[in-house]
Amino acid sequence: FIMSKYKNQKIQKTSFLDKAFMKTLAGAVRFGTTLLVENVEKLDPVLNPILNKEIQRTGGRSLVRIGTEEVDYSPKFNIILTTKNPAVKFTPDICSRVTLVNFTVTPAGLQSQSLSRILECEKPEIEKQRNDILKLQGEQNVKLRGLEEQMLKEISAVEGNILDNDRVVEGMERLMKEGAEVEHAIAKSAEVMAEVEHAISKFEPFSLICKHLFVLFAGMREIDFLYEFTAKSFMSILDCVLKGGGKEKSDDEEQRLSYLKTLLCQEVASRVGRGLRAVDKMVFALVLAKVATGQNALDETKEGLSTGDITVMIEEAFGVNFPWIGKGLNNLKEVTFQDITSTVPLLLCSAPGHDVSGRVEAMAKSESKELLSVAMGSAEGYRTAENFIATASKRGTWVMLKNCHLCTDWLEDTLVKMLQSLNAGTHQDFRIFITSEISPKLPTALLQISDIIVAESPTGIKASLSRFFSSISGERFSNSVQNRLYLILGWVHSVIQERLRFMPHGWSEQYGFTEADAIHALDVIDSLVDDACGKRQNLDPEKLPWEAIRTTLCKGVFGGRITGDSDQDILDNLVNKTFVPQAFDVDFKLADVDGAPVLPEGSSKDEVFAWIDSLPSQNPPTWIGLDETAEIARDHMMAESVVKKYGIVINALSDD
Repeated sequence: FIMSKYKNQKIQKTSFLDKAFMKTLAGAVRFGTTLLVENVEKLDPVLNPILNKEIQRTGGRSLVRIGTEEVDYSPKFNIILTTKNPAVKFTPDICSRVTLVNFTVTPAGLQSQSLSRILECEKPEIEKQRNDILKLQGEQNVKLRGLEEQMLKEISAVEGNILDNDRVVEGMERLMKEGAEVEHAIAKSAEVMAEVEHAISKFEPFSLICKHLFVLFAGMREIDFLYEFTAKSFMSILDCVLKGGGKEKSDDEEQRLSYLKTLLCQEVASRVGRGLRAVDKMVFALVLAKVATGQNALDETKEGLSTGDITVMIEEAFGVNFPWIGKGLNNLKEVTFQDITSTVPLLLCSAPGHDVSGRVEAMAKSESKELLSVAMGSAEGYRTAENFIATASKRGTWVMLKNCHLCTDWLEDTLVKMLQSLNAGTHQDFRIFITSEISPKLPTALLQISDIIVAESPTGIKASLSRFFSSISGERFSNSVQNRLYLILGWVHSVIQERLRFMPHGWSEQYGFTEADAIHALDVIDSLVDDACGKRQNLDPEKLPWEAIRTTLCKGVFGGRITGDSDQDILDNLVNKTFVPQAFDVDFKLADVDGAPVLPEGSSKDEVFAWIDSLPSQNPPTWIGLDETAEIARDHMMAESVVKKYGIVINALSDD
């Protein structure tokens, strides 16, 4: 818009990332050109003298300091600062020195955009007529305003009695005649526009649904920081629906619009659902049902609901095959090639310890795509990532940035601006994948420009054990006795993690147990065993430092996070019953309940991994020391959470 507005004047485009920014700025100031600075989330101090108008006049010259040099200041110089981040917050100091213009899309504005896009696809001839009339009306209003100003100018220039000046009277009569003709033309175009508006009125309910969906996107922000959906992402979904909906053309407009509405709900659910946590998928689907049908699928006062009941409500509203779970990791290929473009990064957010980069690497290999990957967190990684993106965006290869939760400042200061600078010149085959743990420190701007897949780690003892052992290097499995200790440790760690899912029955507080604790425990066990027995291959289980291991785990590694006495008792009981010499006996049970798993006879690496693979994917709560009804209680708690969040989003919709 700005480049088009100033196309007949000298205008230059740059950004703070441009290596020649200082030179470009100095040239614009000196020669009086308009400078457009893009992606300004933070103000570079070099602009302070310009914004403060610190202009010095020396010997007939006007000078302003830019960096270390004094530059001639042209009064024709103009600077425009823009940002693509609607969530950016400017300080009062900056706001007082610039003129702020807010171009953020409002719900009403998005409805108008949606209607225009719908008409372009469904009724292009009507949309062209509507645009022509709007343009004509604008030109007529400008002409009328010009005639009024000309008339006032003629009157103000009269000296003496206005009626004695024949030239002025004749000019007034001519202007009034032209004005009457313009007003008649405006009235006539208004009549034509009324006919056009009547023709497009059938499409307005569909555009209204688009508006409500956009408001729903905004409402989801109230329940989680991850949910930053923009107007641009919604319009891309709408475009996909309108283009894909061409397969079902119908002469019956109502039937056609009903089909497009169904298609839009499906596409929104599948794309948005993949970026939501498991519980929030239900919340979104329920609110979507309210937007689509106008009926409240969930009575907020209803008690005793289960997640199964909520699932039935969703299926009753949309059907059994409705994709409210979302197209996530299992549809990674479809998402990569169809849903995102070369200028839209794919952000893979996962729970701590759940690495999903292997899925991207496997897909790249199967599709014969060149994938450049770099682990983030160091200055060297930053430079490598910047070089990879610059190269791959031109060549059309893929880039993956791993563990980006370790460098959130770099993401905000550098990566976001690099991604925002990607334009139509970017190679269409280029793709960028970003893996990160779910972290509130992730920049809002990155969340807004990315397509997000939330990859929550699978639940259960087996999944937790698999994640833990996959993080242990193969060199560690050299001693079968220590392998046995690792397996017991893995079990304890998995039980601790699983109990977190059953808050407040599992633990009284949401303790910050992580996989790093278990990895640290490995080092502790190795150190204690080496000190007590030396680095021998044939270790006697009876002579292992059992007491030292139990005490360190209970009081330090895991116990250091616990604050409640009852929780400490649970941990002590778990550790004291598993880290015992009897763990090396045949048929040693890991829990005092029927059906509890028994440790394998051997403890070689292969036997340990085979034993883990033999465990069921889902385990009863009795394995982790909870009552059989714990799963039911947890399910009801999840349902209560859905009801509560549903109320929050509905209130946000009502406010808008």
